[in-house]
Amino acid sequence: MIKSNYLFSLLFVLISFVLISWGVVGHHAIGKIAASHLTPSADAAVHELLGNESLADVSTWADELRMKPEFKYTTPWHYINLPLGLSYSQFKEKVENMSDENIYSAMLKQENILADQNSAKEKRAEALKFIVHFVGDLHQPMHISRAEDQGGNTIQLNYEGKGTNLHSLWDSRLIEHQGLNYEQLAEKYDHATAKDTRKWQQTPLIVWMWESYQISSQLYAEVDQMKARKLDTDYYEKHYPIVEKRLQQAGLRLAGLLNGILKEGTVTAEAAQ
Repeated sequence: MIKSNYLFSLLFVLISFVLISWGVVGHHAIGKIAASHLTPSADAAVHELLGNESLADVSTWADELRMKPEFKYTTPWHYINLPLGLSYSQFKEKVENMSDENIYSAMLKQENILADQNSAKEKRAEALKFIVHFVGDLHQPMHISRAEDQGGNTIQLNYEGKGTNLHSLWDSRLIEHQGLNYEQLAEKYDHATAKDTRKWQQTPLIVWMWESYQISSQLYAEVDQMKARKLDTDYYEKHYPIVEKRLQQAGLRLAGLLNGILKEGTVTAEAAQ
């Protein structure tokens, strides 16, 4: 019994790492970048809601949660499936009118909960954790992709001599190539200009998703053109600037979003009850 429990726990951990978008390092880096750009009032509200946990600490909570059977229903909140070849107006219409639960509808729901100071503190804290993770997810191109290959999970590749798939490659393999921990990653890539920061933060949620959709469409087209799906350093050098930009945009946009929602600062006494 002890052995079987151990094997189950090990399997759970392995599955968790496979399913975590951007990998633990990527999500933590996004949280770290965001924390560095919070206003004093938003920072105070985050601290009151999360206690001693940081945005980086809670950035993978939503993935850990969905691994529990009773919370499996939250899995569709992490992505959205769309056909290729949509124009922006078609994309926007499909996303905004989709009946199935998805990352867009989940984000809007959690934003409303976090902004409602009459909601219980525990619910607002959960909403904050979801938002931190979802902003990271929707900046990972393969989370805004097509259903038939499960967001690239069934597209098998060989990267630097090891088997992987298109989704995992963009989740973590490209980031792992850097050999940096999340703090080093955040420090290295948190260098956007004030102009870019304002520009990125001012764009709406649907545009963040549209950007990922455009990138995933490009990645699909590249894979379809490959005679042998063997990738090497050339692929990394060509695509890592995209990873760097998406991590950077996710962190700064997360900060901008929280600064707007939490501009009134601390949690009210009523909400804490």
